[in-house]
Amino acid sequence: MTSVLTNLRPVGGPTLQAGRSRTVFRANTEPVGPHAYPAGLAAVVDLRRVDETEAVPHPLADTQAYRAVPLFDPAALVESAADAVELEDQYIDWLDRHRSGIAEALRTIAASNGDVLVCCSAGKDRTGLVSALLARHWGADVESIGADYAASAAGLVDRFAAERAASDDLEATATAQRCVPEIMTTVIEHVERRWGSVDEYLRAVGLRDDEIAAL
Repeated sequence: MTSVLTNLRPVGGPTLQAGRSRTVFRANTEPVGPHAYPAGLAAVVDLRRVDETEAVPHPLADTQAYRAVPLFDPAALVESAADAVELEDQYIDWLDRHRSGIAEALRTIAASNGDVLVCCSAGKDRTGLVSALLARHWGADVESIGADYAASAAGLVDRFAAERAASDDLEATATAQRCVPEIMTTVIEHVERRWGSVDEYLRAVGLRDDEIAAL
């Protein structure tokens, strides 16, 4: 069992949420002890699939704060379109294909009265998309959102090395591990071209105005 979560940090970077009544954290999921997490979490929003949570149970799964909220819609036949090879294309595909999971994750955050942790396996892809939507809703500039996404690269060095060592398709592994600002800035720019704003996207996926305000 490791003792720290290497990809744990506040959504949007260290200063974006300063002065807010609660903090939303983002993280990877590893076999760590409860002490590795911020104290007093009101909600732990686990975006992983059921098979992932069964294989690696979340360390806080037995607490009242834990919420299993799979981002990938189980009704979808695939996680992303076959031609969505690059990560930015996959994330953009998820905005439509998995809108129900995205909406439920954000709705769960909105309903939580206190600090929140959002997590998936690496804390980069599903967590990265939800975090970017939140940060933009809070007023972060696109460049800062890209930088927050790319910060996962430093936290996942050891995980990425282990994945490469076990990989039988290094090209596909390199594609999945790509972690640069342009990926998430491209996604946010797409949201704003198509829907006009992140808030309008949230309305399009079913969030009410009071839920958006509660974020």
